[in-house]
Amino acid sequence: MSFKERVVFLDRAAFTPDDLPIPSFEHNWSEYPFTEPSDLIPRLFWSTTVITHATPIDAEAIGQLHKLIRIVVTGPVVVDEAACEAKGISIVKLPAADTSAQGLIKLLERLVTQASTV
Repeated sequence: MSFKERVVFLDRAAFTPDDLPIPSFEHNWSEYPFTEPSDLIPRLFWSTTVITHATPIDAEAIGQLHKLIRIVVTGPVVVDEAACEAKGISIVKLPAADTSAQGLIKLLERLVTQASTV
């Protein structure tokens, strides 16, 4: 049985209107136009990868997310870096030079591929 990534994009409407290509790795994908603070934990509870542009993720939320491996930041959002470091969750920022939909998917594919070879 292969491992299936669970990717959640918290605030898709804040990123880009471009269509997102389908990632080539085995995954379940969920996206929301925006996420209210009360919806954060239910949406992320089973996620392995979170994409956020403007939805903050604090230490309290991170403490409840037991499957989370990585957070991909596409914009100005604040993520509690100390809480992530304590739980071994990586934070990766989409390079400002390539904030396109294609750039985001390429970054995700690279991160997942690297993780599967470790």
